[in-house]
Amino acid sequence: MFNLVKTHFKNYIQFLKKPDPNPNHHKIKTSNKWRTLLVFIVIDAILITPAVLLIILLEEFTNLDIDNHKGADLLNDYGLFVILLTGSLIAPLFEEFIFRLPLNYKRNYLFRWAGKIIGRDKVKKFWFNNYTLFFYLFIIAFGLVHITNFKDESLAIILLAPILVLPQIIGGTIISYLRMNIGFTWGFLQHAIFNTVVLLITFYANLEEKVFIDNKDFNLRIEVAENRYGNRKNIDVNEDFEFITEIKTDYAKFNDIAGRLNWDTLDSPQNNKYFNINFSIKNLEVDSDSVLQHHLNDILQDQ
Repeated sequence: MFNLVKTHFKNYIQFLKKPDPNPNHHKIKTSNKWRTLLVFIVIDAILITPAVLLIILLEEFTNLDIDNHKGADLLNDYGLFVILLTGSLIAPLFEEFIFRLPLNYKRNYLFRWAGKIIGRDKVKKFWFNNYTLFFYLFIIAFGLVHITNFKDESLAIILLAPILVLPQIIGGTIISYLRMNIGFTWGFLQHAIFNTVVLLITFYANLEEKVFIDNKDFNLRIEVAENRYGNRKNIDVNEDFEFITEIKTDYAKFNDIAGRLNWDTLDSPQNNKYFNINFSIKNLEVDSDSVLQHHLNDILQDQ
């Protein structure tokens, strides 16, 4: 496996040094194309990891709100199925038609149309003589279009765009290589699989358990989510003894919970995360409001 990855990676680097405008995938067996695709899923993950870590460090040491992402809003509004349909099928197919299909002159309908006006041979010669430039312009354009995913439109985001979209640019070089070496369909599959993996990781890594206490006085579990991802907000409170004996929340923001419990939130930090709370008391002498406020405020202070 290592030798296979090494061989494909070497061919990929050689291609990037001098992109070949002539597709050579027509004689490759389908089984070999599947093998190539699987190898480049591994290569993609290896190459993109340092870029992702760089972005995480950038967010850690700056005030950039990188997590404020339009994709998260879509997940919140429509849920996993719709976002998978959009992000793993529709968007990749649309982007492949724009940024990868034209890499083959035979499928570059804009240049072929221009050839009818300016002269077929002249336009074709211009394309082939400047293919490396066009190849990388498509990759850069593909990367930069993803800066629109960020809701923050500050100057800092624009200036840091080459870093913030570095994973897409790296992915763009791989998809473009596959498009020209094993075919358009395989580049699309690489794009679709990558997006699917990212979306699933984002979805299932969303919840983090912050508190779990089960003692003689009460049971409390608090999970914090970055996003709601289509889950409905719910706040159920049991106040049989004129104080909270039980509370269950699903994907509720702190201010929504505080409002339901009539808490004063003036001194509480601003927070846009979502809370799943399961709380029940076993000892009626427990001050349930104080217990909840104490643990929630600890979480808010750490954010």
